[in-house]
Amino acid sequence: MKKCILTAAIVMSISTLYAQNAVYLLDLSDENIVYNENNVWDGIYNNDSFDADGFVFSHTAPYGPGYYEGFLPSRNTNNANHYDSPGWTANQWGCMAQGGVNLESEDTFRADAIAGKPFMINYYSSYSSTESEYGTSYISLKEKNSKGFTPQGVYVCNSPWGYYGCTEGDGFARPLTQEGDYYKVTFHGVNIENKTSTSVDFYLAEYLHNDRNSDGIINEADNYVNDHWSWCDLTPLGNVDIIYITMDSSDKSDYGMNTSSIVCIDGLKCYVAGSVESTTGSNNRVYATNGMICTQLDKAQTVSVYNTAGVLVAKYQVGTGTRMIDASHLAHGIYLVRYNGGTAKVVL
Repeated sequence: MKKCILTAAIVMSISTLYAQNAVYLLDLSDENIVYNENNVWDGIYNNDSFDADGFVFSHTAPYGPGYYEGFLPSRNTNNANHYDSPGWTANQWGCMAQGGVNLESEDTFRADAIAGKPFMINYYSSYSSTESEYGTSYISLKEKNSKGFTPQGVYVCNSPWGYYGCTEGDGFARPLTQEGDYYKVTFHGVNIENKTSTSVDFYLAEYLHNDRNSDGIINEADNYVNDHWSWCDLTPLGNVDIIYITMDSSDKSDYGMNTSSIVCIDGLKCYVAGSVESTTGSNNRVYATNGMICTQLDKAQTVSVYNTAGVLVAKYQVGTGTRMIDASHLAHGIYLVRYNGGTAKVVL
C-alpha cells in the first residue's frame, strides 16, 4: 500500500451538514476477547450472542458442551488436513488463510492475511435452521436503527475442514470432482418493514459448475476451491435489518449436505444512515463517509491521521465548524484521527 505524509492539505468547507453515514467494519483485532486453549472464544459453549464493532452475531449451544451453532471469534492458525487422527471435531477452529484479513490490502479479490489475527468462524446447522426464522447464523446491529443498515461486503475464506473435504474428502463428505459440483455460502438480507428479502451467493468451491473465467466454455480451467480471503460484494442486498447465512453443497444426503458447514468471515463493512462514526465530547466529532473525513470542531486545529500500525500518514490544518477533508488518496482501511478533542476510529 502506498502511503504519504502530507505537509499541506486540501480541506473543503461545506455550507450544509454532509450526510452522516457511519461505517461499521468488523475488525476483531481491536476487541477484548478471551480465548481458550484452542485459540477460540472461551464463551463457545454458552448460549450468548457475540457483539463486536457495532454488530451482534448469533451464537447458541443448544445441546450442551461440545456443540455450538452460529458465530465465534478465532485466532487459530492451524490449516492442516485432520482427516486422520485426532480428527476434525477437535481441529475445526482454523482458517485456510491462517489469520484474519489485512484490511489495508489493495487487492480485494485475493486479500492478504495477518497470521494469528482474529477472524470469525460461522457454523451453519441446516437441522436447527428450521427452528428459527433466520436459522442459526444471523447478524444485526447492536444499536437498533429504524433506518436499518446497508451492507457493502465481507471477506470470506474456507475453513480447513471445508477445504479438504472438497479436495480430498473427510470420510463423510466426498471430494467435489463430479460435473456441476459446488459448495457455497449464501448471504440473505431482510428488510423487515418492507417485507423484502434478497440474497448473494459466494462459491467456496466449484467443479465444472460455472464459467468462472468467462471464456464461453466450462472446463477444467474454471475449477476452483477457495483457500484465501476473497471479497464478497453485498451491495445487492440493499438496505436491511438483518443478514442471515445459509450454506449448500452438491454433496448431500437425506439429512442435508455432507460437506462441512463451517465458513470464515472477516471485515464485514456496512453503512448506517443518520448516525455518527465517532463522537468525543459534545462539541467535537469526526467521522468518514464516501472517502471523505468530516470534522465538526469548535476551534481551528491540526488533525492527524494514523494507520493501524501507528504510522502518521496525513496531517491537516482544519478550521472550525463542519469541514470535509478529501482522503481519497489513502488506501481502504482503518485509521485513527487525532484532534484536540480526542481520537476517532474511521474507515475509509
